[in-house]
Amino acid sequence: MRENENSALINQYIESYNAFNIERMLSLLDDSIVFENEANGAVNVRAEGKLEFENLAKESAKLFSQRNQTVTNLIVNDTTAQINIDYSGVFSVDLPNGMREGDELTVQGKSYFEFKNEKISYIKDVS
Repeated sequence: MRENENSALINQYIESYNAFNIERMLSLLDDSIVFENEANGAVNVRAEGKLEFENLAKESAKLFSQRNQTVTNLIVNDTTAQINIDYSGVFSVDLPNGMREGDELTVQGKSYFEFKNEKISYIKDVS
């Protein structure tokens, strides 16, 4: 049943993200991965392909000393999935927007996934 494999892929991706294990994250992705982040109704980050995704993941990992995504709801089928997320992270640097090293960020959001070739082919984070 494809839903079980897709659920497992998502769980492995979340575990890898929380552990800052970018190499494992990449192993779960299709070569043509597309990642988008949407905030306040607009896509503010987009990466196409594994190399762009890897670069983005490495840069964003530098911003946090710790981070955690907790899945609060999962709806999955053969080709797509939607999860609700509780996110928390502690900044490791000062940011131009006024957030300081040690400040905690907490948000609730959704992530949408698509699958191809038994890998994750699309991720959209919405907050």
